[in-house]
Amino acid sequence: MSNPEFEFIKMSMVGDVAVVEVLAKELRFPNQAEELSYELGLVVAQEWAAKTLVNLSRTHFIGSTAFAVFFRLVAKAKEQARSVKFCGMTEDVRIGADIIGLDKLAEIYDTEDEALESFTQNPDAPAFES
Repeated sequence: MSNPEFEFIKMSMVGDVAVVEVLAKELRFPNQAEELSYELGLVVAQEWAAKTLVNLSRTHFIGSTAFAVFFRLVAKAKEQARSVKFCGMTEDVRIGADIIGLDKLAEIYDTEDEALESFTQNPDAPAFES
């Protein structure tokens, strides 16, 4: 597994789960969303990233374009029988995620530990079934 240089994310492996930490405090502009989409796409396309956890604990604002990136990420993962989950959302980010319905497409956990545990409780499940 190579570890390329990323601007918006930091990647690590915890067991068989690819943990992607979003580094940006705000995802406000379309160009940020475009770059985030590219970087997430590079990770999720890898064979070793069949289980991916996106940790948003550093991010305090997410605009609609960046939320669209997460929708597309989950949809693509489902098409490939992969699993993407989210964790660490601030209260404001979680409100936005709930309003747009991200919680209907993907599992969202308060902490990284809870999210990682969920992968072991149901290891063969693809992304959240609606």
